[in-house]
Amino acid sequence: MLKHLAAVALAPRVPTWATAQMPDRDLAADAKVVAYALSKLRRWLYERAMPKIDPKTGLYRADGRWNYRDTAADCYPFFCWAAYVIAPDVLNNEALRILEAEQRLCNHLDRIPARYDWSTGGPDQAITWEELVFGASEYVKDGLIAIVEITGKGPWYHRMQAIEDDIWKHAPVPTRYGPIPSRNVEVNGEQIQALARLFSMTGQERYLHWALRLAHFYVDDPDYVPRRLRDHGCEIIGGLGLLLGVLRDADHREFPWLADRLRTMFDRILAEGCNPDGLMFNTLGDAQSGLSDNWGYNYIAFHCYDMATGESRYEKAIQHVLRRIWQEKYFDYPWEGSIDGYADSIEGAIYLLNRFPVLEALRWVDRETKRHLIWYDVPGGKEKLWGTMKLESNAVRTAIMYTLMLTAGVLARPWQQGLELAARVDGTKLTVYLRSPGPWRGRLVFDRPRHRDYFGFRHDWPRLNTLPEWFTVARTRSYRVRIIAARSEERLLSGKALAEGLKLDHPGGPATIELTAV
Repeated sequence: MLKHLAAVALAPRVPTWATAQMPDRDLAADAKVVAYALSKLRRWLYERAMPKIDPKTGLYRADGRWNYRDTAADCYPFFCWAAYVIAPDVLNNEALRILEAEQRLCNHLDRIPARYDWSTGGPDQAITWEELVFGASEYVKDGLIAIVEITGKGPWYHRMQAIEDDIWKHAPVPTRYGPIPSRNVEVNGEQIQALARLFSMTGQERYLHWALRLAHFYVDDPDYVPRRLRDHGCEIIGGLGLLLGVLRDADHREFPWLADRLRTMFDRILAEGCNPDGLMFNTLGDAQSGLSDNWGYNYIAFHCYDMATGESRYEKAIQHVLRRIWQEKYFDYPWEGSIDGYADSIEGAIYLLNRFPVLEALRWVDRETKRHLIWYDVPGGKEKLWGTMKLESNAVRTAIMYTLMLTAGVLARPWQQGLELAARVDGTKLTVYLRSPGPWRGRLVFDRPRHRDYFGFRHDWPRLNTLPEWFTVARTRSYRVRIIAARSEERLLSGKALAEGLKLDHPGGPATIELTAV
C-alpha cells in the first residue's frame, strides 16, 4: 500500500512544454499553417455547419438527425469549438440556441434526453433505458464536457449537471455497492469522468460517492483489466486515472486503494497490450487485433497515476512511445480506416506532448496533421473541406487542438482572413508572432488556467475532451508586454487584462509580442 496521502508529494518529473529544451520553431512558418487551418475552419463553420441548423426546430442536423450518441456528442461540441475560435458571437447565439432547443424538444425522463423523432416532433417514446443512458452519457462526456472546457460554469455546465443528477436518480442496475446506471463499461467510464469533474466543480460529495461506487464495481476485483483498449473500452481507463487525481486533490482515504489497483492494471496493459514500440493493441493480449488509435488516451491515465502518486513509474514508457512513433511504419498508418482514426491518434499524441515535449512525436504530429486533417502543403494534395458528420467533426476537433498548440492557446479576435499567428513558450516567457496583410484592430486573448478556474482542480490533471493549456496567465500576476513592430511599445498588464484581451491597432505586416511574467 502507498503511504498516507499527506506524505505523497506531487513532484515534477519531466520537462513541461514551457521548460523543455526544444529546437526553436519557425514561428513564421507555423503562423502560415495556422492561417490556412483557420481559414478552412471559418469556411467549414459558415458554409457547412451553420446551414445544418434546422430552421423549424433549431436543432443541429449535422448528420441528418438529432440524436445523443452521435450528433449531440460528436458533432455539436466541435461546432461550439469552431465558434469559440473563429466567431464567439456564433457560440453565444446560434450554438446556445441549439442547446435551448434540444432541452425544449428532447427531454424524455425528467431531464434525460432522447433522440428527436422528426415524425412526431418530440423525443422518441420507444427508446429503451440502455439506449437512453448511452446517448445521455455520451452527450455529457463527449459533448457537454468539451464545451464546458471552453465556457466554464454557464448554460452547458448546468445542462451537464442536470442530466447527471437524473441519470443517477433513475439508476436501475442493482449492485452490492448501490444502484448504477448501466453494466456497459463505456457508459460507466464516461460517468466516472463526468462525476470527477462535477465533484471538483461543486464540492458536492454525492458526485464523488457515485464515482467511487463505479470504481469499486470494477476494481474491487484486483485482477480487473479492461480487454478493449480502443474506442468504447478505453473510457474506464481514462475515468479511473482522472478519479485518482481528484482523490489526490481531496486528500481522500480511498486514494491508496485506487492507486494500488491502477498500478496493477497499468502494469498488465504494458506487459500484454503493447507492441515493442509501446503502441497499444485494440485488444489486450492480441497482437493480431491491430493498433489502437486511442493509445494516447490510455497513456493519459498512466500519467495521472504518476502525477498523483509522485512516482515516475510510467514516465519511461510514455517517453518511449513518443520517441518511437517517428518511424516510417507509422507514417500514414490506417488506424481504423477513416479520418476519425487519424484524428483520435493525433489527439492522444497532442495530449501527451503537452506533458512530454518529445521532438520525434512533435514531428510526427506535424506530419500527420498536415497530411490527414488539414491537408496543408501536401504534394499533389487537393483542397478539401470537412463534412459535418461525426467522423469529420472529430477531424475538426483535432485540427483546432493542433492549431492552438501552435499558438500556445492565444486567440486573435476578431480573426480575419489572411491573419497569421503563432507562439513559442520558453519558461515564463511567451513570444507571439503576428502578421496581417493589412490593418488589423482587435485583441489577442491569452489562455487562463481553465483546470482551476472552470473545474476547480488543484492540479492540471491530464484528461480527455479538453483543449490542453500551453501557456496561461495568472489573474493576479503582472506581465511585461513588449510589442515590436513599426511602432514598438511596452506595457505592464495584469493576467486578468490579458485573459480579456491585449488590444492592438496593428497597421499591417509582421509584429512580435513578448510576454514575460514579472
